[in-house]
Amino acid sequence: MALDKEEISERVIAIAEDLIEAGGAENLKARAIATQAGIAVGSIYNLFRDIDDLHRAVNMRLLDRLGEAGASAMAELEKAGVTDTRQRLLALARAYAGFVAAHPASWPALLAFNRRQLPHAEPDAYEARLSALLQIIARVLADGRFGLDETRLRIAARTLWSSVHGIVTSGYAANSAGRQADETWEQVELLVAVFIKGLERGGTFDHAETARRES
Repeated sequence: MALDKEEISERVIAIAEDLIEAGGAENLKARAIATQAGIAVGSIYNLFRDIDDLHRAVNMRLLDRLGEAGASAMAELEKAGVTDTRQRLLALARAYAGFVAAHPASWPALLAFNRRQLPHAEPDAYEARLSALLQIIARVLADGRFGLDETRLRIAARTLWSSVHGIVTSGYAANSAGRQADETWEQVELLVAVFIKGLERGGTFDHAETARRES
């Protein structure tokens, strides 16, 4: 029985994801995908504009899974009655670290793909998904009652995301060279603790604004 367009598309994306995970973005070849999917090479280009468009579809799926991982982590803590801001932020960081570890080739390929893309005239799907991830962090910070308005909540969430992202991704790169994984997590714990302490003491944003004016 012939598969419909959506089923073939899903099959192609799944195969593409496996190929990237097995050998990085350079492993993403139309002929290899077509052979595994049991379709003609031309059929791939009836579904996707080019290989980059297919890689983008794989990346969208990865970002959706990352969002699901974060939401699941928050749901588990809510079910357990955990409201502590530090524990919740660390749970999100742990979910992200686990996601990176589970996708050792496809996640770096996504990051590399993003770096080489030209800015889009229309709102980017990556940014929309990143905004959804940042909203999870922003809600945790809002529940912490640090007195931040919406703009500062957004800035704080993006700052924390970028910092954890940097520690985790650089940590995994270092660990591939034999470094201790424990040190990466200690850095994350230190970052979250200091970040929260700064918000609790207040004036963090005022201090940053003063430093900008004086520089």
